[in-house]
Amino acid sequence: MMLNHLIIIDATGELGTLAGHMLAQLGASVTRLVPAEGEKADPVWNRAKSCVALEDADLPSLLSGADILLRNGPLPGVEPADYPGLIDVLLTPFACTDRPATDLTLMARSGLLHIGGDPDREPLRLPGQQAYALGAIQAVIGALTALHARKDKGQRVTVSAYQSAVLANYREPVMWDWAGKVGGRQGNLLVRGKSGVNQVWKVADGWVTWALVDNPGMMRAMVALMTADNMAGPLAGVDWENILVADLPQETLKEWEKVVGAFFSTKTRAFLAYQSNRHGMGLSAIDEPDDVLNSAHHAARGAFTDFADPVSGRTIRVPGPLFRTSREVAR
Repeated sequence: MMLNHLIIIDATGELGTLAGHMLAQLGASVTRLVPAEGEKADPVWNRAKSCVALEDADLPSLLSGADILLRNGPLPGVEPADYPGLIDVLLTPFACTDRPATDLTLMARSGLLHIGGDPDREPLRLPGQQAYALGAIQAVIGALTALHARKDKGQRVTVSAYQSAVLANYREPVMWDWAGKVGGRQGNLLVRGKSGVNQVWKVADGWVTWALVDNPGMMRAMVALMTADNMAGPLAGVDWENILVADLPQETLKEWEKVVGAFFSTKTRAFLAYQSNRHGMGLSAIDEPDDVLNSAHHAARGAFTDFADPVSGRTIRVPGPLFRTSREVAR
């Protein structure tokens, strides 16, 4: 595998354990240092690592042979800077401070909670530990970038999970910087210009994503499909080349969307996705969890694998290798 020449020491906690997992999935040999209070990180993200209790580890020996160290703070009795070829990746909640945080508080402070959910309801949190995951992804990017620049000299990489989450919330910070405006939750609406249009639609067997947008080709293709079932209504007479959907009154869009919604309710996801791919309607079917897990496409690529969860005692399906390659790199 592409990183099978690398040795990684993973001394992170919940924040960062995904980084070691990603490197292990790319072929690196990863040793996990388990703290004295025991392992708290998700066992799924540690399944491809060898584990050593921190109090039993010979840290100088481990760091002398390592390429990359992943950590959240100091390690007892060693200074990473003393190992000249080591890439030292420090992943913390915030830059230049030891202020405590959780995934939830990082999500809230970054603004990602502020934009998730319906405008008249409480914020919706994304599943899992998304801020921790975003920080871990940036830590991997930083580690591999430093590896490219290393040559014979070690590198220091610092990553803030908070800043990583802010970067993922790209639209709101940019809006504040350039327009001095704070966005908000829009729910199912895609707001452009004066009005908003629905993005997620109920169909006969689930959900699809599609929107009335300023793309004449997409609109004509959808209306043609609706016309074949005599369900286009007022949309059949619209000159899509000479209107701007974003500037239409919200009342007009709501009337049009009632017509579209009635048509969608009679069709399946598979039918609509096939027609969209064939005619360029810009529609995508939304998979249910079982669709993802049982996909023949995913199965052929080993996208999921079985894992005996030591916490629950159950065998669960978890993501398989991130990448596959036929090239082997000698250590």
